[in-house]
Amino acid sequence: MRGPHHFEEADAEAEIERLERPAQTVSWNSPIGQRFDLDLLPTVYGPREDTNLLAHVINKAHLSSQTKALEIGCGAGAVSLFAASLGWSVTSCDINPYAVACTKGHAEKYGYAIRVREGGPGPLQDGLPKQWMGDERYDVVMWNMPYLSPPKPGEPVLGPLEEAAMIDTDDVGLYARFLNLLESGQLLRPGGRAYVIVSNLGIGDRAMPLAWRKGFAARVVGQCQFEEGEVLSALALWRPFPKATVEHHPTLESTNAYLLNSTYGLGSRVSADHQSKGRGRRGRSWTSPEQAVMASWVVALDGGMSHSTMHQLLVGHHVQLLLRTYAAEHSEFICLKWPNDLFLRSSEGWQKFGGILFEARSSGKKHRIVLGLGLNLVASKPYGSLLDALPSVNQLQLMEHLHAMVASLFDPTVNACLGEHRFYLDDLNREVRQAESNLGPLFYRNEKVAYSGMDEEGQLLVTVRENNLLVDDPDALVWSSI
Repeated sequence: MRGPHHFEEADAEAEIERLERPAQTVSWNSPIGQRFDLDLLPTVYGPREDTNLLAHVINKAHLSSQTKALEIGCGAGAVSLFAASLGWSVTSCDINPYAVACTKGHAEKYGYAIRVREGGPGPLQDGLPKQWMGDERYDVVMWNMPYLSPPKPGEPVLGPLEEAAMIDTDDVGLYARFLNLLESGQLLRPGGRAYVIVSNLGIGDRAMPLAWRKGFAARVVGQCQFEEGEVLSALALWRPFPKATVEHHPTLESTNAYLLNSTYGLGSRVSADHQSKGRGRRGRSWTSPEQAVMASWVVALDGGMSHSTMHQLLVGHHVQLLLRTYAAEHSEFICLKWPNDLFLRSSEGWQKFGGILFEARSSGKKHRIVLGLGLNLVASKPYGSLLDALPSVNQLQLMEHLHAMVASLFDPTVNACLGEHRFYLDDLNREVRQAESNLGPLFYRNEKVAYSGMDEEGQLLVTVRENNLLVDDPDALVWSSI
């Protein structure tokens, strides 16, 4: 049963017919040009675009040949075969017994010692995790997970075995169940990472913030787009900033200044209950309210990056993604005002409640960049209150979720994404346009303008009298509704 829809007698007959279909042979080329001829038994998921995306991502990771990996939902075994060809020690599993047989046969055909088990994440009645993952933990766990929604009543259905490969019918949600396993420490070794494929037709942009809320950094490391609008994203998940120093102080002059003057390593975080000299953009002061998240992180050392407006926008975008997961229902109650302010909708209209500030300091050959983030939890006029909009937010938990979020952007454990902002450009453009609608109309140097886009550095492009202008002075840009 799937919600209100039943797998009925006609569906069962169709499934029997599927199982009687002859095997098909397909050829699949790996990212490094190997050719694998795969014999697909009925109902077994064969290599497709999502298979190519996952294989490309693990190839780009450049991991050691000693890597110990688990592939969940192995299907015909293409990704497991490729991982084994890299010298990895591979275990595979699938809830479809035909897929298990397929992968075993292909491993034997190509001479790879892949361990293949039946089972996978799901309700306990489907088997305990040890049934399919064994007693081990892994350096890498890979899952091209089912991402389509179950059919609605009256829509055609697939057979149970084919549905298992393509449709998430789990009441909890397979991605949520997977995150619970990661959080419990059952799958990954310390320092390990997971790679999953998700779709905008499924869990979409909630996948990353849900991982942050479980204590895992999560980053888009690859994408595949289709003409009809579907976007598949490959996410990497890992424990954030493993060597970071974390401190909290009752009072500091400025968390940014504290870290700029420190020798703390990458990812180190300092927070405070109160800042006596909090700083904003261009030397402005940041008022310290009674209750707020005030924290800073070391995000680059010795030439690791040069920050730009794009980085402010990326941080703002990621904060929005996180906070929207706290809402009872998805709503546009937060907006990102270019370049670094966060606003929320209240009974008094749109009010600023947060800000983002990067600062850098150099001394000889030593160079460090810190990210400061301030979010007001209670109202402090003229600023808004995050707790009024999201009363369920817990300040201590939010700090840890933000820590994982920051790691998602700046932790180099997994291929650094600072050049990967192309994955977010559509979202950023949409958010700035929404802010223009919420907080505009826009005026630049006393002329009414319209937002028309941004460049690679995140600088704003506006249109005035049919001419495009680059906004080179943010202070000359007026959002007329605030």
